[in-house]
Amino acid sequence: MLAALTLAPGLLAQRLDVTNFIVLGEGLAAGQSNYTLSEVGQRQNFPALMARQMGALFPQPILLAPGAGDALAVQALPARIPAYPAGSVREFVQVNPPKRDEGPSLFIFNVSVPNHRLEHALSRRPVFPLIHENHTQQTLLNLLLGFPNMLFDADVPLWTQVEYAEAMNPTLALVELGYYEALEAAVSGDPSRIPEPAAFRANYNQVLQRLRRNFSEVVVTTIPDPMDTAYWTPAVEAANFLRTPPYVVLLGYGVTVEDFVSRNALYEIGNQLIRRKLEPLPAGSFLRPAVAAQIRQRVRALNTEITAAARDAGAQVYDLAALFARVKTQGVQVGARRVTGEYLGGFYSLDGFYPGITGHAIIANEILALLNRTYSRSFPLLNLAQIAAQDAVFQDRQAPALFYTEADLDFVRPVQEPIE
Repeated sequence: MLAALTLAPGLLAQRLDVTNFIVLGEGLAAGQSNYTLSEVGQRQNFPALMARQMGALFPQPILLAPGAGDALAVQALPARIPAYPAGSVREFVQVNPPKRDEGPSLFIFNVSVPNHRLEHALSRRPVFPLIHENHTQQTLLNLLLGFPNMLFDADVPLWTQVEYAEAMNPTLALVELGYYEALEAAVSGDPSRIPEPAAFRANYNQVLQRLRRNFSEVVVTTIPDPMDTAYWTPAVEAANFLRTPPYVVLLGYGVTVEDFVSRNALYEIGNQLIRRKLEPLPAGSFLRPAVAAQIRQRVRALNTEITAAARDAGAQVYDLAALFARVKTQGVQVGARRVTGEYLGGFYSLDGFYPGITGHAIIANEILALLNRTYSRSFPLLNLAQIAAQDAVFQDRQAPALFYTEADLDFVRPVQEPIE
């Protein structure tokens, strides 16, 4: 009987308290972009933009440029202690109102960690020493969640993402987890890297139950389809991007019109065209449509579990997957320009996975609108055109016209067998 009752809008509005707005997630919620996590993306990630519009405090573990972290589909580098003239890695700032502190913040409200899987949010915690030279991911986790406790030799608690969020006693929690699993599967071409729905649901239930038991309001996001990102481009569209006839990609590299070309392959093919010499590309440069379909299906299955888990826990759902799909198929109008999901289309940063500032502002407005509808609030939305004017990603453009002609491409010959 009680479970069937719905609260009136006025009661919902009273229930929404943004005093402790806590965010759990991976690289997207952390603000990773252009292959790294640094202050440039963190200060204007979508949770920070939301906090600004809601008038909520939102301390973050800001990493000074050039930042840190392992980026998917690029060679990993060992972790190193900063050398002169760099004096620190982390800076401690308060988003609203802007404030810079001299020492470590006692707490953070964005506990998102790039490359974190859902299971990691429940199990991985900082581990001494601070720097793990051969484990960049552990080093990053230490830098983000280990302060100030790792400054002391005493027996102090070192928390997982979920434990940290619980300790902050959130009044409003946002959960953005599962995207890294999908990206990892797409980059590796291995759908099995996406968790089985039952195991994923069990972990997701645990996260929501632990957040909700303190009467926190919770918003969860669905997982975007990695095939909707700018990392993978259909073969013919890849040729258009490279401003070359489609047969260069299809004939030269043995792909079909249904295959996908990776971001890394776009770079390499472009370099080979400049050198006028086609050469075989490394493994992972292309993705077969059958594999892409399996990845899409598995991501949809996880989103079904997220939606059901949220319903059972009384949490709200924002369909982030639908937004990324809309950006891919329709684009979003920002001022005089339509932002698209193509590579250099204005939404995604150079890594092809994570948005630039304008993309984050679009996400922030979408979730703010959900909060306004659900809780009868009136949080102001961001001025997208104003933000885009300061966004280097938004300024990126593809070449305006066909660059290579038939006469320029007399060197094109098949260089590798058709992909399996």
